[in-house]
Formats: sequence, structure tokens, C-alpha cells
Amino acid sequence: MTVKENIKQNLAYFRKQRNLTTERVAEVLGLSRQAYSNYENGTRDISVVYLKQLADFYGVGLNLMISSSIFDAHNNKVKFSTIVNNSGNLEFDNNPTSISNINASFIVLKISDLKAKIFETTIENIKNNEMLLEYKHKLILGKVYYHDDGSGIIVTNDAPIYFTKSEAKSIVFIGTLLAIVDKSYINDNFL
Repeated sequence: MTVKENIKQNLAYFRKQRNLTTERVAEVLGLSRQAYSNYENGTRDISVVYLKQLADFYGVGLNLMISSSIFDAHNNKVKFSTIVNNSGNLEFDNNPTSISNINASFIVLKISDLKAKIFETTIENIKNNEMLLEYKHKLILGKVYYHDDGSGIIVTNDAPIYFTKSEAKSIVFIGTLLAIVDKSYINDNFL
């Protein structure tokens, strides 16, 4: 995927995540709705000045605005040889097990040479699930809980991070924890 395609997809992603119209985002930039839509549709290239302005508006880093990590779905299917338990006997199955998701891609967070966490990309908080998110230009791993007034807390391993209702608007959800891979030995060809 090219940088232009990344930007195009990310412009729509951040706008939709915040339930904004193209008119509202155009207003932020001082443009017409059509002019902004041309950026989101990829028919015109957005300037770095406008891209930086939107990054600040969304409360994310410029690097996330151009990143392919949010929507890199080139290879969204992985196949594994499968063994089944057939009445107490383990046998190879002729049909491989596939892990795929046509609506999202996966992001791998390498914890160590032996451990990795796999996240499914999402733009929404999944309650009580570990989330990969960006907050105040920093990538964070934690669970996000909202209070009735719109404020809340991000629970991480380090310390809780409290946020106000207005600060909540700068939270960008990137992925939700799907699986943890805990390898028994180092294999450089796997994760």
C-alpha cells in the first residue's frame, strides 16, 4: 500500500471514529466539503500543513496519520495444518485451519523473543478487553473504562491514566487483543 493510500484510509478512519461529517472536518481546515472529500477519496493530495492540522485536531502523531499499521490488510489469512481428536486418537485433518478476518487486519506486538500479542484492528473500545491505542501522541496498551460523564481511566501495567471528557476525544483505538502467542523456544521464522 502506498503512503497516499494510507493517508486516504486514515483520514476516513479518524473522521469516522469520532463520528464527524466531512463538512465538520472541512470546517476545521477552512475548506469546502468537496475540497476535503477530494483528500479522503484520494483524488487530490493533502498538504503536510493540513495533515499536521488534522493530526493535532485528532490528538494523534503525524506518523500515525500516514501509518499503514492501522489498515494493512494485504495478507489477512493464515493457514495451519490441523490435527483433530477423533475418538481419542489424534489424526491429521485434510482441511487446514484458517485464521482470517476480511474486515480488519492484525498487528503483532512483540513482547520478547518468546512472547507476542496479536491485535485485531478496530476503531472502537471493546469493554474489559486489552486495547492498543494512542493517547497524547503515545502508544499505550491497556483497558479503557468510561464514566457516565464521559471521563475515564486507562488501566495499564505501569499506572492508571485518568482522562477528562474533553481528553477522551484524543484517544485513538488501534486494536483489541485477539490472542497471545507464548512460544516454547525461539524460532526466527515464526513471529
